Amino acid sequence: MTLVGAAAHAAPTPGPGLSSANDVTLNSVAASQYALVQHAEINPIQSTDGFASAFAALSGTAANAWVQAATVEQNGLADKLANDYLTFTFAKTTGTNGTWSITNTNTQNATLDLVLSFHAGNNVGSFLFNNQAVGAGQTLMGDWKIQWLNNAGSADSVPDFSNLAFYTGPVQFTTAVPEPATYGMLLGGLGLIGLIARRRRQA
Repeated sequence: MTLVGAAAHAAPTPGPGLSSANDVTLNSVAASQYALVQHAEINPIQSTDGFASAFAALSGTAANAWVQAATVEQNGLADKLANDYLTFTFAKTTGTNGTWSITNTNTQNATLDLVLSFHAGNNVGSFLFNNQAVGAGQTLMGDWKIQWLNNAGSADSVPDFSNLAFYTGPVQFTTAVPEPATYGMLLGGLGLIGLIARRRRQA
C-alpha cells in the first residue's frame, strides 16, 4: 500500500508531545538532532522537505546532496542504494516503536551523515546521526519510537508508524586500521622469521 500524505489543507497541529532526539538511538547513542514538521502534504519517501533545511547547519549536507538509501512502507523495506556498501534493517515491535540497523559491507570504514525520516499521523519526524562512523564490515543496532501527537486522528494520541525513508549524505571511506592484536601477531611473525633467518646463517 503506497501512502501519499496529500490533503487540501494541513490538519490541526497538536504538538510534539514527548518527542525528542532521544527517540531514535544507534548503539545506545541518541540522534544528534531532531526535527518535526506537522504538515499533511509532506511525505519523507517523496522528499527531504521534512528535514533538509533544519539539518543543514549541523550536518553541512546541502539539501540536494541527500540520497534516499532505503524506504520502509507497509509492504516492507526497499533498498534504494545504487551500490551495496550500506544495508539497513527495520522492524516494528508495536505500531509506535521497534528496532533498526545499518551495516557497512565495504572493506573500508565509512563516515556519513544519516537521517531516519518517519511519517506518522500526517507528521514527519526526522532524526540526524551527524558524522556517523560505521567500521568496515560492522553492523550498528538501534531503537526507534514515535512520541509526537496525532494530527490525522485523535489529537491526544500518538500515531502509528506509516512509512520511513533512510537518507545518507556524502560518504567518506578510509582504510581500515588493523586492531592492536593484529599488530601483535604481525610483530611476532616478523620476529619468528628473523630468528629462523639468523639460525640459517649460523648453520
